[in-house]
Amino acid sequence: MITMEEYYMIKGLKNKGMSIMQISREMGVDRKTVSNWLKRKEPPAYRKRQFRQGKLDPFKDYILERMNEGCVNAAVIFDEIAADGYQGKMTILREFMKPYREKVLAKASIRYDTPPGKQAQVDWGEFVVTMPDGKLKKLYAFIMVLGHSRNYYLEFTENSKFDTLIGCHERAFAYFGGVTESILYDNMKTVVAHSHKTGNDKWNQRFLRFAEHHHFIPVRHRPYLPRSKGKVERGVRYVRGNFWPRVKSFSDLAELNEQARLWLDTKCNTRLHQTIHKIPREILQEEQLKPMNTEPFLAVDLVSRKVMNDCLISYQSNYYSVPFRFVGHRVGVRDLSNGTIEIYDETGTFIEGYRKPAQKHQVQKMKRHFEGLNSQNHKAKARKAPLMIPEQSPKVHQRPLAVYDSLVSEVVTW
Repeated sequence: MITMEEYYMIKGLKNKGMSIMQISREMGVDRKTVSNWLKRKEPPAYRKRQFRQGKLDPFKDYILERMNEGCVNAAVIFDEIAADGYQGKMTILREFMKPYREKVLAKASIRYDTPPGKQAQVDWGEFVVTMPDGKLKKLYAFIMVLGHSRNYYLEFTENSKFDTLIGCHERAFAYFGGVTESILYDNMKTVVAHSHKTGNDKWNQRFLRFAEHHHFIPVRHRPYLPRSKGKVERGVRYVRGNFWPRVKSFSDLAELNEQARLWLDTKCNTRLHQTIHKIPREILQEEQLKPMNTEPFLAVDLVSRKVMNDCLISYQSNYYSVPFRFVGHRVGVRDLSNGTIEIYDETGTFIEGYRKPAQKHQVQKMKRHFEGLNSQNHKAKARKAPLMIPEQSPKVHQRPLAVYDSLVSEVVTW
C-alpha cells in the first residue's frame, strides 16, 4: 500500500515522460506497484492510523506519582513496575522520565582509580523516619565502600558515637571478608580529635588503637576538597536514592538492617557499576583484603546487670533470659545501637544476643536457657518465713532421797 503523496508523485513522473522502470528506480517502489497505481484513477483512501498502546503507557501515571514523591531513580521505579507486569526495557523508562527529572549540573573532575586492597572510605548519612506517634526520629547510616571493587556495606544505627562506629567497622570487615590497607575519613570527632594538628596528635587515640588492632592506616581526607572521598559521598546519595525509596515500613531497627542486607546482596553489590563497568560482587576477590583480627576490639564499657532468680536481666525496661547457671551472678550488656544487644559473662565471654523490641516492658526468653533446671538439686532451700518453736517447761531431774539425806548430814556435821 502506498500513500496519497506517493500516488500523485507516480502520476507526476509519468506525465514527465518517465517509464515504469524509471519511476520504480526513482521512488524505490516495485514496478508492478507502479503499474497498478498508474491504472487507477483515484488515490488510495485515507485511513486513520490506529493508536497502539505502548508497554509503558499503563504505568505512566504511577511513574509520575512516584517522581512527585521525590523518587527520581529509574532503577528503583523499574523494579517496582516490573513487579506489576511491565515487560519493556529500562531505556524506554529513562526516556520518559528524562523531561521530568531535575537537571543536575555535574562538575568535571579527574577520577582516581584505587588499586586493589588499597583503600576503603567511610561516612555517615542521616535519615528521618516517622514514629507510630507521628513524631520524627533521626537514624544514622554507616556506609563503607571498597575503593577498587565498589562493594558497599550499609548499617543503620541509633547514633554515631564512638562505640557504635567501632562495632560497624568490625561488622563491615566481616561482611567483606577482610581489611584494606587504609581507610579514608572526614573530620568526624570520633576519628579526628584535632583537625588542625598533624601526625598522631590529630587522631582520637582510642580510634588509633582500634586501627592498630586491625592493622589498617587511617587517612584523613583533604579539607575543603570533598571529592577526595567522592566514592563514599556518592555512596550516601546512592543509598538515599536507591535503597531508601524501597523502604515502605519496618517494625524495628533490626528489621531495617535486614532489608539493607538484602538490598546489598541482591541489588547494590550485584549491579553493573556504571563507572567501572563491572559487577562489584564478582570482582571482590580482586581486592585481596588482609585478614581481620578475629579478636573483637571491645572498646565499649559493658553495662553490668545482675541475673535474677527467674534467669532474667533488665535492660532499658525490657527483660532478657540467660542460662540458669548465671543466677545470682553479674553479666555485661553491650548495646550495638543497631537494634541488637549482646550479653557477656564476667570473663568477657559471649553468652547471648537479642533483638531489641520496639516496645517497652517486653520479655524475651530462650528455651535452652532453662533446660535441666528442674533436674538440679534444690534440697537446700531458704525458708520463706522464720521458724517458730513453742516454749517448753523446764526439765526436772529426779534423784533418790538418800542423796538429800547425805547433804543434810554434811551440813549438820560442819
